[in-house]
Amino acid sequence: MSVLAIEYAGTEVVPIVNWADNKNLTEKVGWRNYERVTRMIDHLRSQFGGYYTKPAIGQTLIGLMSLQKPEGVIDLGTGGGSLILAAVRRWPNLNLLTIDIDPMSDQRLAKLLASEAFNCHHHIQTDVLEPELAGMVISDFGRFDAVVCNPPFTKPLWRNSFEGILEDAGFSGCMPVLAEADSALLFLAQALRLLGQGSILGIILPDNMISGAKYLKFRKDLLRQYQVDAVVRLPRRAFRHTDAIAHIVIIRKGRGASGLIPLRRFSDGRLSTEAIMVNVEQAIIRMDYNFHAISAPEPDVTNSLSVSTLGEVALGVHRGSVQATASRQAGMQVFHTTEMPESLTGRWITLSPQFPTHGDKRIWAEPGDLLIARVGRNLERKVVGVRNGRALLSDCVYRLRMPPSLATLTLRQLSSDYGRDWLNSRSSGVGAKQLSLTDLLTFPIHLTA
Repeated sequence: MSVLAIEYAGTEVVPIVNWADNKNLTEKVGWRNYERVTRMIDHLRSQFGGYYTKPAIGQTLIGLMSLQKPEGVIDLGTGGGSLILAAVRRWPNLNLLTIDIDPMSDQRLAKLLASEAFNCHHHIQTDVLEPELAGMVISDFGRFDAVVCNPPFTKPLWRNSFEGILEDAGFSGCMPVLAEADSALLFLAQALRLLGQGSILGIILPDNMISGAKYLKFRKDLLRQYQVDAVVRLPRRAFRHTDAIAHIVIIRKGRGASGLIPLRRFSDGRLSTEAIMVNVEQAIIRMDYNFHAISAPEPDVTNSLSVSTLGEVALGVHRGSVQATASRQAGMQVFHTTEMPESLTGRWITLSPQFPTHGDKRIWAEPGDLLIARVGRNLERKVVGVRNGRALLSDCVYRLRMPPSLATLTLRQLSSDYGRDWLNSRSSGVGAKQLSLTDLLTFPIHLTA
C-alpha cells in the first residue's frame, strides 16, 4: 500500500496511509495544524482530478439556474464547498444534501455552513458513483429540485455497475466503448438520476465533452432527452492548481432540446453579456462559445474573389508519422512542436539538410510545406513555412502542402490574428489542446486577385 507523507511545521513528516482518515490526521498533527494540513491535502487531491471551484465560478453557475425558491439542492462531490456556499447565499431557506467520499468533508462543510448561519444540512459520506445511491437518496429524502456538481476530470477504473448508471440516464449508447467513459460523464448521469421531471442540474464539464469528436454522440443523446438552458465557456486557470478548460452547463430534466441554446463565456472575472444562439444541430457539433464565435469570414481581407476551405485547395495534409519521445531515445532527429517557438509563427524557416533514404514512407517536410502544430496548449501560435531543408516530422505536427501560388497566402492567413483565433476555437481538450484533421481542413482560405 502506498503511503502519502505530508511535512508540516518544517520538521516532522506525517505518514497518512489513508489521507482522508480524519482521526489519523488529527492525532498526528493536532488541531492547531489541522487546517494547514487539510489545505495541503486539498492541493494533493487536485492532482488526482479534484479541481476545486473558485468562488466566482460557483456564483456564476448558481446564478444561471432559473430557480426562485427551491426546496432542496444536492451537491455531488462537494470538494472545497464553493458551489454550496453560493447556493445557500442565493437560497438561504433550502434543504441541502451533500455527498462526498472524503470522510473529512462533513466537518469541513459544517464549519463552512456555520459561518453562514445555515443549519438545514444533511451529509452522506459515500462514493458518488455508488450504483444504489439514487435509490437510497430518493427513498430517504425524496426528489430534489436541483443538483450542482463539479466532477473530477479523470477516467476511473471501469466497474460493471457504471453501465446501469449510464443506462438510467439515457447514455448507454453514447460512446463506442463505455469503459472509456470519463468521471464527468458518470457524475452527470448520476446527477440526472437524482432529479425529478423539470428539475435542474448545474454542472461543470471538461472541454472534450463539449467540443470533442469522441463525445459527439453524447451531445446528440443529451440534446435529444434534456433541455440545455445555458453553456458557458470558462477560461484557462479557472480552477485551482490546473489550467484545464471546462464549461458550465445548465440542464433541465424532462424534455428534449427545442429552439435555440445560448452560449456565453466567462472572462475577466465575470459572465459575458453577449450570447451566441445556436440550434440543436449546431450544438451537437460543438457547444463551445469560441467555436461558434469564430464562424464569419475574416473581416479585414479585401479584394477577395472567393472563399474556399483548406481541404478544397490543398494538395495534401498529413500528420507526422513518428512518435517524438521514442524516436529521440533511439537517436533519431525529428522535428517536433518544441522546434516551433511562438516567435517563429508565420515565418519561413530553414531546416537541417537531411534527406530521406530511398523508399522511406514516413512523413517528411520539404521546401514549400507549411507545418502546423496538432497538439499543445498554444498550438494556434505554432504555424511555420519551410524555406529550405528537410525534416522527419513527429506525430504532433501536420504537414500542409499547398499549390506554390497559395503557400505564402495560406501561411499569412493561418498565422493572422483571425487565423490564430480560428485554430484556437477549433481545438479541444481539457489540458493540452488537439486540432483534428477534419477541423483543420475546414479553415477558410480567401483567394485574392
